[in-house]
Amino acid sequence: MKAKLFILFLIITSSLFAQYNGKRLYFSVNYIYTTSSKLFLQPNSSDPVIRGTHDNLEDIWSYSGEIGYRLFEDICLGLSGEYLKKTFTNDNMNLGGISASMKDGFEVIPVELSIYYTLPFSTESFKFFMGGGGGLYFGNHIRKLGDVSVSTESRKIGYGIQVAVGVDYLFYKNFAVRGQMRFRDPEFEMKNSYSSKTIHYEGRTFILSSQTFSSKVNVDGISFAVGILFQF
Repeated sequence: MKAKLFILFLIITSSLFAQYNGKRLYFSVNYIYTTSSKLFLQPNSSDPVIRGTHDNLEDIWSYSGEIGYRLFEDICLGLSGEYLKKTFTNDNMNLGGISASMKDGFEVIPVELSIYYTLPFSTESFKFFMGGGGGLYFGNHIRKLGDVSVSTESRKIGYGIQVAVGVDYLFYKNFAVRGQMRFRDPEFEMKNSYSSKTIHYEGRTFILSSQTFSSKVNVDGISFAVGILFQF
């Protein structure tokens, strides 16, 4: 009985993967545009107004790679990693009674596991798909003020769900162009400290707080990706 079931399994899977030339694995490299994010500089304040105050950081460009395994003809698993960074110039830093200019921002490394379903109206050349899954999000606060920078002492790893829709255009043998749109809303908190207790700025020396300070990042924008996919 077990032998018959095994033979049946081989017959089914061979037919399922026929249109993919026996290729179950793929790897893609993608260039991504994320519409928006938020940086909260006092997320633990007792004042709800201050706690909710944030800087909007828009137009974020990043890179990602994904490796996938095709379980069945229409279903595959994908594991992706991405590097996302965004900074801006803040000219309103109060430093010893003067207005100082500093670079502020964040970097995020999303690691996401997804399951994709190939939609039935796909053709030999165009494979439309939708899917979703979960992700873990690791990040750091970026700040540069004069000759002093900020380091992240500890962080709460963010997690959340994400959904995606997209299309692969198979243009040459095992190669495809991928277009994808992803919806996600991860956020995570960090505790940070300055690399030095003194700062030299415009010929003067200032004393910085030795206490750690908290910040929070929320990447709430829609992500649009375009990339190259190779099946092997």
